[in-house]
Amino acid sequence: MKTIQKSEVDRQQKHGFRFASMLTSTIAMAAFGAMTFSAAHAQDTNSRIFGKAPTDGTITAHSDTGITRHGTANSKGRYTLSTLRPGTYVVSLEKDGKTLASLSGVPLFVGAASEVDFACNNDQCTASLAR
Repeated sequence: MKTIQKSEVDRQQKHGFRFASMLTSTIAMAAFGAMTFSAAHAQDTNSRIFGKAPTDGTITAHSDTGITRHGTANSKGRYTLSTLRPGTYVVSLEKDGKTLASLSGVPLFVGAASEVDFACNNDQCTASLAR
């Protein structure tokens, strides 16, 4: 009788251990999935401003919430200011500490970029929001 009871106890212990292992694995996978979803969701809350600008200037975007980003145009005259939060921005072209052109009221929405182009003829620069 002792042999039967011992094997029954061993079987129940193994079953309990397997259940605990599976439960722990399930909880760990659920936690990892939640973290992955949060990270992917967080990426969707940003936007960007891009466009054309002279290569010798600095492009600055300043939001109504205090976020500021600076960038320069590449050799092809293209720039991108990324990881910007939704809001309303003032986008400026600056050179040697002087603002050459500025465009206020540039809207940014979740997952949607805005294009602001700068054009300069001699010392006169203009900014335009592409629609």
